[in-house]
Amino acid sequence: MSDNIDAAAHGTIGLRIKQLRNERGWSLAGLARRVGTSAPTLHRYENGWDRFELGTLRKIASALGVRLEVRLVGAKTRWSSRPTPPSRVVRVLAPLFWDHDLSESDLDDYPGWVLERVLMFGNPRQVGEAANYFGAGPILEAIERRGIDDRTRNYWRLILEGARDETQGAEL
Repeated sequence: MSDNIDAAAHGTIGLRIKQLRNERGWSLAGLARRVGTSAPTLHRYENGWDRFELGTLRKIASALGVRLEVRLVGAKTRWSSRPTPPSRVVRVLAPLFWDHDLSESDLDDYPGWVLERVLMFGNPRQVGEAANYFGAGPILEAIERRGIDDRTRNYWRLILEGARDETQGAEL
């Protein structure tokens, strides 16, 4: 087995980081000290956060004594054209609402708030579930909200435009 941080061979980068850390018998705090970051940051990386900073990944790889390989491969962002049941949306989005127990009524009563949180902190799967539930219009409106920073706005514009191109103009 290679000691590379290689997401394709091991599911996700986060799982691979955790595996390598555990093989070395290091705690999150121990790796964080070696990397020069916080344990909560590493915890997010190991548990599904997918907005990695390349500089941080380099530091993690160096601390673990492995080589970082980055490959650009064609991505398939396929979001379903079938409606997503509210219970599923709540289940998928709930981890983004650490300060509130997300409910089905929140989806209908506060869609702007829900979408803002999803766009700021969600991964493509979570945004896809929200897009399937709310539709393209509310997602695009949420992107333009004042609470969304420019970096996040531009990121999701690119992702959503690609998804729209793949469905040839169909709703997300």
